[in-house]
Amino acid sequence: MRAKWFFVIAAFAALTLGTAQTALADNNATGSVGAVQTGPVGVTPTAGASEGDATAAVSVPVSVGGSGDNTATDSVGAAQVGGGNTSSNSTGSAQVSSASASPSASAGTGDNSASVGVPITVGGDGSNTASSSTGGVQIGGGNSSSGSDGVLQAGSPQAAPAVGASIVGEAVGASAPVGVSGSGNNAADSIGAAQVGGGNNVTRSFLAAQSGAMTAGTTAGAGGTTASTPVTVGGGGTNSATDSIGAAQIADGNTATDSIGTVQSGPINATPSVGAGSGSTATSASTPAASASTPASATGQPAPGTRTSEGAPRPNRNTFGVTKTPNDGPQTLGRLPFTGLGLLMFVLLGLALLAMGLTTRTSARLSV
Repeated sequence: MRAKWFFVIAAFAALTLGTAQTALADNNATGSVGAVQTGPVGVTPTAGASEGDATAAVSVPVSVGGSGDNTATDSVGAAQVGGGNTSSNSTGSAQVSSASASPSASAGTGDNSASVGVPITVGGDGSNTASSSTGGVQIGGGNSSSGSDGVLQAGSPQAAPAVGASIVGEAVGASAPVGVSGSGNNAADSIGAAQVGGGNNVTRSFLAAQSGAMTAGTTAGAGGTTASTPVTVGGGGTNSATDSIGAAQIADGNTATDSIGTVQSGPINATPSVGAGSGSTATSASTPAASASTPASATGQPAPGTRTSEGAPRPNRNTFGVTKTPNDGPQTLGRLPFTGLGLLMFVLLGLALLAMGLTTRTSARLSV
């Protein structure tokens, strides 16, 4: 029985892989050495099995899209996948159009079931262009590298891993989406630039890292209760690094010129929340990270400019000319103030010095 079960899985995988096809595209290589070019591709391997009331299934669809032709001119070792990729006078450039993958798995038996999925996409608008560059890697779309070495450029990456289960009719689930938005990365005359998302520009710089606006968060739910922790970094704008060394720019709206060791980040916002329902009185709570400051009256301290009224009467002020006895602690007699040293010791020391002085004076007179 087990041998038959595994045979079914292998048959499903073989049939699925066997039907995967490569889309046709126009690939052009002129004056180039070692160029590898292919149009959009897609594959969807799947496998499934069942035994009694137990079932299981796995699927891993993967695709690389893109529109337009792949062109390599006077280049060495150019690899182009998808469409709309251009490489000229470059060495060791790898270009991949928008790509996506969505692996998933599920299993169940009786009233219980579970599933997991991890959809991933790397998008971007436009084509990938590498000119007079060495060791450039471009993924997604809208990436441009000119006269640069060791440049990594990626379009807008998105991932949304999620798990779910139903146990005796009770549904539970959780997800953790994360992504970097934007489109359009440009690197000119730079070395060691890494650009993710979009809206990133680096010119004549060394070791620059740039990222578009970022979003991340987790969401979980069970029994009608949900909790989420969304976090965002950045808003709108672009990142720009010019004539700089070691610039790191997170989110967008950052500019570095003639700088060394610069780290810049957009605004960070987080709004965790919890909600409950399903038969009971619905409740919810939200705690923004960047909330207004708590008034002083809420903490037990009077707010500025307000009067206070207390139940106990205030003590009377001292009458002019009357000495107030300190009541900070027990008073000790026979000790010097501030030091706490014994007064008797200093009295005896003073008498001894006085006697020594009189004796010295008397001896001096007798000697004369």
